[in-house]
Amino acid sequence: MTTTSVTSVPGPPADRAERFVRELAALKIPDPAAARAALWLRLGGLLMLVGLVLGGLAFPLAHATDSGLGQGDALALGLGGVTAAVVGGALFLRYSLTGFLRFWLARQSYDLDRLGERLTGSGPAATPAPPLVPAPSAPEGEPSHGDLPRTGPAPR
Repeated sequence: MTTTSVTSVPGPPADRAERFVRELAALKIPDPAAARAALWLRLGGLLMLVGLVLGGLAFPLAHATDSGLGQGDALALGLGGVTAAVVGGALFLRYSLTGFLRFWLARQSYDLDRLGERLTGSGPAATPAPPLVPAPSAPEGEPSHGDLPRTGPAPR
């Protein structure tokens, strides 16, 4: 694992982490480990497990008899197992990604706020923005492209 030091941010990293925690609390984003989300996450995992067990039981049940009615019941049981596994997988995926994406969005918001503070010079880690000076060689109304050589119009 490599470590990199950021020289543009003064102060110890603990201050930055504490500020992030304070701003995250101020955003009033619900905790991703809330009881309801954890319940749905566990229910999704349980449904996936039950679906796999039902699907596994349906195969020997369907092959154990020569009766078409018994095989139909076993196939219905297997189809119910596959459905339970798919629904459980969707629930598990949805609620496991929700917590991660919620934190990711809050982190992006924080990083964009810090970037804005640095660019405008209003934050503690402010660095002066480079001055915006138009190129003196550009005629009025023409876009400035720096020191690029001017060529003729594009061939048609």
